[in-house]
Amino acid sequence: MRTLKTLAVLALVLCLAAPAFAETQNVKVSGSLDAYWFYRNAYDLNNSNDIGTVPPTGAAAGGTNAHKSDGDEFFMSITQLQVQADLTDNVSTVVNLINQRDWNADQFSVAGAANGNTGSEFDILLDLAYVQMKEIFYSPLTLTIGRQDLVFGRGFIVGWNPQDPSTTIQADEFTQIQSFDAVRATLDFAPWTLDFVFSKINENSHDPEDDRDLWGTNVNYKFAEYNAVAEGYFWSEVDRHTLATANAAGNGDSRTNDTHTIGGRVQFDPISQITLGGELAYQFGDYRAATGSAERDRSAWGMDIFGEYRWDYVWKPMLGIQYVHLSGETDTLATTGEYGSWNGNYRLPVYGWVHDYREVFWASNQAGDQAAGQNQSHLSVYGTMNPMDDLKLTANFWYFWTDEDVWTGGRPNLGGQLNEDLGWELDLAAIYSYTEDVTFTFMANYFIPGDHFVSPNDDTASEYVSEVKVVF
Repeated sequence: MRTLKTLAVLALVLCLAAPAFAETQNVKVSGSLDAYWFYRNAYDLNNSNDIGTVPPTGAAAGGTNAHKSDGDEFFMSITQLQVQADLTDNVSTVVNLINQRDWNADQFSVAGAANGNTGSEFDILLDLAYVQMKEIFYSPLTLTIGRQDLVFGRGFIVGWNPQDPSTTIQADEFTQIQSFDAVRATLDFAPWTLDFVFSKINENSHDPEDDRDLWGTNVNYKFAEYNAVAEGYFWSEVDRHTLATANAAGNGDSRTNDTHTIGGRVQFDPISQITLGGELAYQFGDYRAATGSAERDRSAWGMDIFGEYRWDYVWKPMLGIQYVHLSGETDTLATTGEYGSWNGNYRLPVYGWVHDYREVFWASNQAGDQAAGQNQSHLSVYGTMNPMDDLKLTANFWYFWTDEDVWTGGRPNLGGQLNEDLGWELDLAAIYSYTEDVTFTFMANYFIPGDHFVSPNDDTASEYVSEVKVVF
């Protein structure tokens, strides 16, 4: 009798559990392991300082006699584990967990130090967590809800949202947490694709008047010939977070920094060996420099023009040239008039592994120095080749100059005028594919300051990076 009861209970459990397990059609587990070695020298553009990199806090950079070295040397690891499950009725889910850390940084950080992250080094963080429903309500419609990556076009406007939630890595530009908390609706009317996106960038408190939100729509058309594509877009960043303390009584309009971006992109191959493309965007909206400052109208331009040529040769050489313009502002202290600095908060492409993060992730002591990614134009020449099937070499050269004059005091006639010559950068990389799953990469990056930077803040900043990456 006891055996019969046991069998009956097991049968009942299986009957109840079977429908739940049957809903999962397929489960895929994947991931990656990345190990990095860094050496950085003179990231404050001053070789006399005993320091490699400094945060853009405005504080003076300086070394100590206790730790005398020419630069920073450290290791970093990034580990990811992703689970993708295909359910019934065109429903799928993706969850990606990640740990990123400098090796044993906790063990040697000083208690209470600004860069201490004791207890966070081995945190497991949530990178991706979304559900995707295809043909929901209407066959061309796909709905994606949750924490997801967003890349549109070449990423000139939207593609990157860098995060280091536990402050466990120094090289924040290498973070692999780039996701958005978003709702995305995609309508596929091939060759037309329409995307509508809402993303919560920063909730702050639950008061809607202190949030930062990103809204947007992107329309893409793929032509039948010349590998051609054209797209237009409108993105709106409503930022009530940056100046959330302004007018605490609740007048949200007085603490708003709105950036509305409208633009378009075209790209095509006139022949199989050549790719040409261009993108132009205009930004408008409102800008406030600080709490209590007057509201200014925003007016900024961004442009990206490029061309590439690929030789039909066994080494597969490619040579490209690119011009990028990101408008700037000469009078950063003005309380009236248009504000002209480009807002590239979510731009994906890297315009120099060192220069692109100047006054963003690292800073010099140059008076009046403005952050990279705005008030600059640059011309770049780049190329790749594969001398062996498993070896790829890349080289990128940039020359940077300012769009508008920069003054050490923040405005004309208040402090000295700085030269428009920002400098140039050379980035070199060798990528070796040991197997299909294991890749070795070595990078050497050099930023040589131009006449914009004044002694002693005009020394060459260099970076050497070695990486081994395993995917599974």
